[in-house]
Amino acid sequence: MAARKTTSSKTTADKPNETEEQLRQRQFPAKAGAPDVEVDERSPDGAEGTRHVKEFVVLGDNWTGEEYQHEANKAAVANEAIQRGLHPRGEASFDGAEDHEDGVSLVLTYSVETVPSSIDDKPEDTTTPRDVIEADGQDTSSSKAEG
Repeated sequence: MAARKTTSSKTTADKPNETEEQLRQRQFPAKAGAPDVEVDERSPDGAEGTRHVKEFVVLGDNWTGEEYQHEANKAAVANEAIQRGLHPRGEASFDGAEDHEDGVSLVLTYSVETVPSSIDDKPEDTTTPRDVIEADGQDTSSSKAEG
């Protein structure tokens, strides 16, 4: 006989006066009219309104700030946002660099405007990592032509 699976999720039995819709709104604040709250809860490096923020730590000696270095990070920002239930809209921006507390690294900050997937009525407008890579003129195919 299989062991009973326990869960930590809240049910209406946990709070008898709370409806299932109220529980869903607590899980997805955007459904209750607070998309910025949901973006902040889903963004580990913080948020600015509905902008998902992502920080990267790189070795200072390796960072030149050339455009090709930014493109990989911008694709990663879009990817992380999607993985966290946010739909990126448009291109991620490079918001700046700061010295890391270790004295040898830099903290690079990027952000992208997002829509929580729980309220996105136009998911086809989501900017994907593929969109970012192809906009930079790069190839996303997994098979390369042999020369």
